[in-house]
Amino acid sequence: MRVKIVIVGGGIVGLTTAYNLVKLGENDVVVLEQKYIAYGSSTRNAGHFRVHFWAPENTRFAIEARKRLLDFVSKIRWNAEIDLGGYLWLLYKEEHVKAYERSNREIWSKFDVSGKILTPEEISELFPYINLEGVIAGFYGPQDGKMNPNAIVFGYYEKAREMGVKFLPYTRVEKIIVDNNKVRGVQTNKGVIESEKVLVAAGGWSTKLLKSIGVDLPIEVERKEIGVTEPINYFIKPFIISLKSGVYVGQMVRGEVLGSIDYPVVKGLTPFNTTLDWIHKWSENAVEVVPQIKHLMFLRTWSGYYVVTPDHSHILGRDPEWPENLYVATGFSGHGFMMAPFAGEVMAKNLLYDEIDELMKPYLPTRFKEEKLIHETMVIG
Repeated sequence: MRVKIVIVGGGIVGLTTAYNLVKLGENDVVVLEQKYIAYGSSTRNAGHFRVHFWAPENTRFAIEARKRLLDFVSKIRWNAEIDLGGYLWLLYKEEHVKAYERSNREIWSKFDVSGKILTPEEISELFPYINLEGVIAGFYGPQDGKMNPNAIVFGYYEKAREMGVKFLPYTRVEKIIVDNNKVRGVQTNKGVIESEKVLVAAGGWSTKLLKSIGVDLPIEVERKEIGVTEPINYFIKPFIISLKSGVYVGQMVRGEVLGSIDYPVVKGLTPFNTTLDWIHKWSENAVEVVPQIKHLMFLRTWSGYYVVTPDHSHILGRDPEWPENLYVATGFSGHGFMMAPFAGEVMAKNLLYDEIDELMKPYLPTRFKEEKLIHETMVIG
């Protein structure tokens, strides 16, 4: 087989890039996935999105991604169950309150996504089910919300396939073929696919493949556990994050209470397992935040990967020192799904025209050797 562009990875980033390529008129594209479409973390996440980040670069990028998420139904015609219930950070220290006030004033208001610092009394009035013991304030971001990641993944998949993209599931890329410092295609478990360009968007599996041709990205994979309870009447409006324990609690449209906590710490491409230790830790801390969920039973648990860079921000594009026509889109550090609608758009233009969008420039892989890291520490979970 010979095609113009090979995309390695059938997750949300590969899908949005493929969709945007065909929108721009390029349908000689094949997406390769080692298992089934969206096998990785694209359907193993919390299904939420936000625009509030400490780094202005990530805030700007997230704002553009949010616009495309809100436009998803009109473009793709799948119901993504998007709900703008907001994010609520519970703050227990004065230094945290000052940090949110400063970012709200100096970053978020500048980009027209300012939120509100709430007193405990205001939190109690708006969200009376939250335990406010020790809480001195809260930050509420009304622009943030939840979505159905499965609908978004398969909406992009169906639309891209309908427009001419070829999908080859259960096709594992074993090697990127490079000749005379130029990409010529990929070797898969089903044979060679020749191509002019290759995009590696394989999440946690990207680094091993890239290392095989001498490209070493500073990425670490972390497994995160998550779960939902049985459904009950919908009452938890915002996505709640406690800065005391790091626990987060939300409620899906169907009524399941969802959440996670960064425990236990498991690094590497380990199996997608879950543990009783995590269930105990999350339950204990979630009930402290929302006591009314105390007697709920778990419906299911699962795990996925955070693909983490040193500055907790994604890597897009290419380094001129790499083999010609090799591109990457990975390292989203837990923000991949919410960033993907815009990441796929800028990557499609980068692949077709070598265009580097102004908002894409901070995420080039060259930033690590140039010491131009993005200062992002607002990572949830």
